[in-house]
Formats: sequence, structure tokens, C-alpha cells
Amino acid sequence: ATTTTTTTTAHGTSRRARTSVDAPASTTARATRSSGSHATTTAAASMVNATAPSTMKIPPVGLGTWKAKPNEVREAVTAAIACGYTHVDCAAAYANEWEVGEALAACASRRDELFVTSKLWNDRRRPKDVREALETTLKDLQLEYVDLYLIHWPVCWRRGTVLQPDAEASIRECWLELERCVRDGLVKHIGVSNFNETQLAALLDDDGITIKPACNQIETHPLWSNDALVKYTQSRGVTVTAYSPLAQGGELFEHPTLKRIAEKHGVTPSQVVLRWNVQRGVVVIPKSTSPARIACNADLFSFELSDEDVEDMKVLDVGKSCASAPWSEFAPVASRNRWLRPLGRTLSWPVFKFIAMDVQKMGRSGFLTLKAPWR
Repeated sequence: ATTTTTTTTAHGTSRRARTSVDAPASTTARATRSSGSHATTTAAASMVNATAPSTMKIPPVGLGTWKAKPNEVREAVTAAIACGYTHVDCAAAYANEWEVGEALAACASRRDELFVTSKLWNDRRRPKDVREALETTLKDLQLEYVDLYLIHWPVCWRRGTVLQPDAEASIRECWLELERCVRDGLVKHIGVSNFNETQLAALLDDDGITIKPACNQIETHPLWSNDALVKYTQSRGVTVTAYSPLAQGGELFEHPTLKRIAEKHGVTPSQVVLRWNVQRGVVVIPKSTSPARIACNADLFSFELSDEDVEDMKVLDVGKSCASAPWSEFAPVASRNRWLRPLGRTLSWPVFKFIAMDVQKMGRSGFLTLKAPWR
């Protein structure tokens, strides 16, 4: 069994405390409300799983930055930190890390009060590419280190391409270089994203690996609980972080069951959806650029879903994924991607004979460059 305990801090305070406990499953916290509907408190930090292979302390609620539009990310990060967030989730492939960096540089928080996650893109698996990518991320974020650095997907592509396999690269070789980055002080903790049970076990059970994955960031929300992978990951002492934890809202928030549970607790459907994951011991990183919704998304610790609520919410689990990546092998999109992935690989092969793509410069000069096709 696993448990999570959190403490809270008032939104707007200049200092966000960080505390830790040993395990996740039931979450308790003190919280107060303002006269409005938005949060006045936010979770400060949580240590997931007593048997965790690392000493990582990660706040249970963070700000996601995926699909945040240019020129909006900076304001979103600023608003989140101002109302008490200490956790920001980034990635090189989100094409906005430099904006996140500007917001972090301008905030009043000390570095040790913040938890920043980033991710290594799919064409950076060889050792020299791994380190170069991390150093670019650090430069964009204006940081000396990141708290957590994840292998974004369990694939190995040739540098500068999409879907073109790199037969000379491997996840294991990439991981060993990440371990060296930890020892060199460039990152505090390392982990993975979108790894299934077999892929995660390959790292955990490898005697040649000295630093075990601290986190597996995966898609999990009421429309697709991904429950078997969540339980397996936690059983191995690895933190689970949920991306797209709101399932992109929309029709989910209009479901009668969800609306009834929200009305019962006097909260919004989005808060119920996020609380559902938090009670499973799962870290959530909802994305929003609205200051009001950012605050609301953190107000998860003044109510608790009952066993009946959780049971009723099972009707929502229809195995629907929000991820569109053609390289995903997860069940909701597996049948589609069995033909989409090879098709994309075939169609893009001639393109990448002439063009190289640098995902860390997406939206900036140097994103696409011409190359000699005979190289």
C-alpha cells in the first residue's frame, strides 16, 4: 500500500515551503478557501512511495506547459508561481522553454523552492546528443540544473529526423549518459515518460544501471485510467506523473456523473478530475494559461472523494487517449498507429534526406536546415 501526505502554503506568499513524506495512496492536507471559488492554498511537495529508488521530492500539483501558445507561457508560469505553485513541467519539444526560463528568472522564488522538469526529445539518444540537449535546455530555462529530466518517449530516432530509427543508439546507452549528467550536477533526478511495464522493467532490472528511474510520466485520467501501468509503476517504487490529467476537458466536464460529484463537493468538474488522480498517489500537471483556472487547479486539498465517488467515476473510463503521437504503442491508439507509424516513416524518409530538424529550436532560427543528401 502507498500513501501521500502533503502540506499547503497560502497563495501569494513569497516563500513556498517544501516538505516530504514517504509514500502515496491516500492524500491528506490542510486547506482554506477564499470567498471566491478559487484556491487559496496549494500542495507544496510529496515523496511518492516508501520504496522509491531515489530521494526525489516532487510537488503533487504542477503547471503543465504542453500546447501553451507562444507569448502565453511566460504569463502562465508567472501567475502559477505567484499563487503558490512550485512545480513547472517543461520539454524541449514544447517549443517554449525559453519563455519558461524568462518567467523563472523574473520570479522571486529561490531556486531550491522550485521543482522544474524537462524532457529529452526522441532524436537525442547518443551520449553527445544527450548532454548537448540538456545543456541547451538549461540555457533556455536559465538554470544551472533541472530537478527532473525524462526520456520523453521510448524510441531512438536519427538526429534531426522524425520516425527514422537510429540503429546505433539505445535507451540503455542514453540512460548511462543521463547518469553521468546527474553526477556532473546538471540534473538532480532522471526518469522516463510513456514507458510501458516491459520498457520500465528493462531499466529497473538492469544491474549495470546505478540510478533507477525516479518517475514515469504517462497519460492517465478518468477517460483512460491506465490503471495497470499506474499500479505497476508505483509497485516498483517509481513516481507516476499524469500528463493531460484533465483529458483536455470538453465533453468530460459535461458528463452527468462528474457534474453531480462536483456539485456534491461544491467544486468544479476539473477539480474532481484532478483530485481523482491525486488520491491515487499520482502527480498532476494540468495546463492552463488562465490565472483563475491555474489557481483553481491547485485547490485540491480541501475536499476528498468518497469510495462511492471513485466507484461511480469508473463509468467514465472508456479507454480514450488524448495523445496523437503516431509512435505511441499504448492500447487506445495501438491499432491506428500500426499503419500510421510505418506510413509516416516512409513518407518522411525522403524529406529527411535533405532537411534536418532541431526540435530545440522550434519556432526560432535554425529549426530547419538543409543538408547534403549523400551524408
